[in-house]
Amino acid sequence: MLLFIKPEETAIIDIGIEYLHIVGATYIGIGILFLLYGLYRGLAKSQMSIILTIISLGSRVALAYMLSSVFAIRIIGIWYAVPIGWALADIFGIWHFIKYEYNKLN
Repeated sequence: MLLFIKPEETAIIDIGIEYLHIVGATYIGIGILFLLYGLYRGLAKSQMSIILTIISLGSRVALAYMLSSVFAIRIIGIWYAVPIGWALADIFGIWHFIKYEYNKLN
């Protein structure tokens, strides 16, 4: 962060550290999402990659708006919206694969 701001701007550094702790600890969610994108492209179902992106991005925007408006949560709500959005897309992608695609492969 010090590449972009001055060391005396401690409030910004604190916010950045908070963001990195929350999002960094849940980066496995985006990793799973990327695996699902590749899986569906490999199955010639690229429309599912688009659907998963819409779920992930749409839920992140909606959740960030809702959670940041809660007085006690505020800006931390935006950070939590990111991994929650990834998780929702992951859950939907895995559920869809098990329900509609898995049996076709056997």
